[in-house]
Amino acid sequence: MRQFQSFKAVVEYNSFTKAAQALQYSQASITSHIQQLEEELRLPLFDRLGKQIHLTAAGQELYIYVSELLSAYSKIKNISDDDTSLKGEIRIGASETITVYKLGPVLSKFKKRYPQVTISLINDNCIPLRSKLHSGELDAAITLEPILDDPQLAAEVCSEEPLIFVGEYNHSLTRLEETEGMCMIFSEKNCSLRRFFEAYLIEKKISAHNYLQFNSMEAIKQCVVSGLGISLMPRVSVESLLRDRKNASNRNLQRTSDVLFANFVS
Repeated sequence: MRQFQSFKAVVEYNSFTKAAQALQYSQASITSHIQQLEEELRLPLFDRLGKQIHLTAAGQELYIYVSELLSAYSKIKNISDDDTSLKGEIRIGASETITVYKLGPVLSKFKKRYPQVTISLINDNCIPLRSKLHSGELDAAITLEPILDDPQLAAEVCSEEPLIFVGEYNHSLTRLEETEGMCMIFSEKNCSLRRFFEAYLIEKKISAHNYLQFNSMEAIKQCVVSGLGISLMPRVSVESLLRDRKNASNRNLQRTSDVLFANFVS
């Protein structure tokens, strides 16, 4: 239906840009929808002459059917349309950290309020999620990254999550420069946290030739706990270990498998 809506809008506005503005999609999403339709039909729908677009014969025929279909679709959606019966599907993308530590209570509250809405949740890193937004595969994405500067997307800051360096329990490090030569534990390359971590090390002139790479925050955390190296992680992802360490300290217990919140973060 999204593809048909995009096609109809492009025809009526005679512009991909104006169609994107009207539907509140990115222009890349509109282009992707049209390409998907053309691939499905194995026919071009528009002749593109410079900045001008014209419907092909196949496009003209399709427009008639799409107009009828969308009119019927609107009537179907409104069969029981009222303020208390919101229906449909919402497709959300989120990073692993956001999903594990933030989204549970939010999605639970949403489902109780809108029980007839189906939620599809896709876990991935920032760059792939942004690509899925552009192509129309997602309705919204919640990522952990610096403030987004993308004119084709509407972005809103939900919260600020501090980043901290973590190392194994009882380490004696007091400054980041003391980690020179130690193993750095990174997330995968298409993660904004990885790029920030590497840029920070370069700024501090610290070598990162000795490193491990994982695509899971939980795997990174367990490697740090095991003493394999140092990592930069969102504080929220290791809050439980901090609480465990505090509780153990209150009981005067010795812990050897814990994460110390490093005090050498500038």
